[in-house]
Formats: sequence, structure tokens, C-alpha cells
Amino acid sequence: MNRNEIINDLIEFIDQSPINYFAVKNSIDRLEKNGFKKLNENEKWKLEKGGKYFVSRDDTALIAFSVGDDPRKGFDIIGSHTDSPTFKIKSNPEMTSNGFLKFNVEGYGGMIVSSWFDRDLSLAGKVVFDQEGEIKSKLVKIDRDLLTIANCAIHINRELNSGYKYNMQDELSPIIKTIEDDFKKDGFLQKLLAKEIGIDEKKIIDFDLALFDRQKGSLMGSDDEFIHIGRLDNLASVHQTLTALINSENKKFNMCVLNDNEEIGSGTRTGASSPFLDEIMERIVMNLGYDREDYFIALANSYLISADLSHSIHPNYSNLFDSTNNTRINMGIGIKVASNGAYTTNVETRARFLKHAKNVGAKVQTFHNRSDKVGGSTIGPIVSAKSGIKSIDVGTPILAMHSIRELGGVDDHIEAIKIFEDFYNKKY
Repeated sequence: MNRNEIINDLIEFIDQSPINYFAVKNSIDRLEKNGFKKLNENEKWKLEKGGKYFVSRDDTALIAFSVGDDPRKGFDIIGSHTDSPTFKIKSNPEMTSNGFLKFNVEGYGGMIVSSWFDRDLSLAGKVVFDQEGEIKSKLVKIDRDLLTIANCAIHINRELNSGYKYNMQDELSPIIKTIEDDFKKDGFLQKLLAKEIGIDEKKIIDFDLALFDRQKGSLMGSDDEFIHIGRLDNLASVHQTLTALINSENKKFNMCVLNDNEEIGSGTRTGASSPFLDEIMERIVMNLGYDREDYFIALANSYLISADLSHSIHPNYSNLFDSTNNTRINMGIGIKVASNGAYTTNVETRARFLKHAKNVGAKVQTFHNRSDKVGGSTIGPIVSAKSGIKSIDVGTPILAMHSIRELGGVDDHIEAIKIFEDFYNKKY
């Protein structure tokens, strides 16, 4: 694909991936179209040299890998995450108030709350139901403008522009319809879901649903240099990694890891704190006829790129950024460094990454937080501390991280893919 095709593909990938379930589904579709074979965790494996495989867990996490000649040479891994901040629908969500039907929601991750107001929203997720005595599930994405979280008029709340703090329970319920006073609210959502997926509402057992913004992504700026879309953090990294893996020769043990639940601490069976990655790597080593000591040798020779977007310096808030170590949009991928261990970059892991960037002529920047501010973290420290794998934290810079729409750079995305391809093709 050429430059424009890659960026249009990114926008399409994100538009079609409103929440984690669809990010994994669309990733699997791309892998299968490019010769990767599905493996199941609860079945025996028979891996072949030169083979390409993937394993998913709970439909929200994914590991794809290629089989080289000797796993003791180590795994070359790029890890990112499939989730983004959103609002999740609670159980028994229907609430009535003053002639409106609204849903009870709770925040997922650290979103910029105000960015969710007055948007055309809908629902996506997973529905579990009974089918002739068996538990089945189906993904659902309601592809129409369905809900909105309406702001309060400035005439009614004069404090809105004065640092007003929204109450997450009382003031963020999305509205779905007007109702009469005698409206029977119970089961409304089940009826909506049943109609959408074509089943009897009484068969629905449970659901996992979240809100998403219906506005499509776009290119913007006087020279179309910006990508304006939601969930760049971290589906841009997912797209960079998948594209690089699919385009690579895959003659060695390359691995793409897509964890879930990074935005809430990674402490789930699909998150980076789980044994998912460790179990898959050990199964690969053992399946190929090696022993547990060989597995530890493989870990010692492995390398992880933790790919999670970084913060571009903001032209309106430059005082909030480090004066000599800040990143800018379209000036290259950022290497993230933190003395408190929030990022895993060290002098050795940085050296290898810089070599890959130099090989493809890509620009690289360095990001540190201000010394008087505490930034975020990534899956990198969790994976590295648990497995002992050498790691580096990197990410393409964006503005408005965790807003309902974020702003990134076209050049940065293209160059990240080139670096990741070189990483998958070469070992140092």
C-alpha cells in the first residue's frame, strides 16, 4: 500500500473498531487473509517451522506469531492494547426521569469527560444468549445515531466554564428516548439488542456494552497532515504493529501482542498482568521439542517494543511539558523515558531501536514528563518485570489523548510502520 492507502486503511480500521471486541475481530480478519492460522488455547498444537499463527482470549486480546528456526534466539515482540476510555453500560441500566429514558453508565479508563457531551453516540459490544440449551455469544454494533449525553444550558448552569466538575453518576447518563409517565422501562435494552441481532429477547443472558462516537475519522490540516479520529490511543499502535507483521518476511520468531484492559491497570486475564503472553511463549518452545531451560534462554534473548501513543507538546499548554524532552506531531516516533520505572526504556534497549530507525531513515524523538508531574504508564513495565524480557517504550505523538477525538500525524504513523517492519525483519 502507498502512503495514502495506509492512512485510509488506518481510519477504516479504527472506524470499524468501536471497542476492544471489534479491534480483535478486525485484527483476526486481517491475519487470516494473510495466511495466519487460528490456534485454540484449550487444544493441542502442532506448530511448523515457517508457520504463522494467532491465539485470541475472550475476544478482546490477541497474540499473533511466526515460527523461526530456533526459539532460543528469542522472540521479537511488539505489544499494544485494544481498549480505549469509554462509558460502559451497567446491568439493569434503564432509568426514567422527567419524560426521558436514559441508561445508567460507568466510566472506563481516564477519559476527558467533557468531550463526550452532545455527540451522536451508539452502542457496541458482546451479547450472550441461550440457543437450544447452549450458551452462545454474538458481537453487536448498532450502526445508527442512538444516544447522546446532553449538556446543561449555560443559562441554567453558569459554572460550566469555571472549572465545573461533572458528577459521573448523576450528570452523564445518555438519553435514548422521550417517554410517557407510565412507560415500562424494564427490559427495554434487551428488546433493542434482540431486534438488532435477530433473537428472542427472553433468550438474552447478559451483555457487555459500551458507548462509541459515531463520527467517522478524517484527515485535516492545510496539507492533510493530521489524522483526526477517536481511539488513536491505542488502535494506531495496533494498526502499525499488524501492518508491519503482515508485511514482514517473518523468518524468525516475531510476535504481535494485543492486550486488553490497559486503561484500567491491566489486572485481568486478558491484560498484561495475566500469564497469557508467558503461556503462549512457553507453549511455542515446548511444542517445538525444546525444554523449560530452553524457554528461559529464549526469554533472555527476547526484546519487547511496548507501543503506546505518546503526548505531543501542545501549542496552547507548552508550560505543562518538559522543556528539552518533548515530542511533536510529524517529527517522528517518541521514545518514552521515566526514572520512576513507568517506562521500560534503558540505554541498551534504546540503542537497538535507534538502529532500526536509522536503517529506514526515520526520525526519532525523546519524551520525558516534567519533573513536577506524574505521567501514565504502559504494558511495558508489567511484561518486563514479570518475564524479564528487555523492553523499550515508544509511541507516536498525539494531542488530546483520551478525548473522544484525538489528533495525530500522518508522517509519524508511516514511519512507525517502517521501523516496526525493520524490527521484524532484522535481529541485532
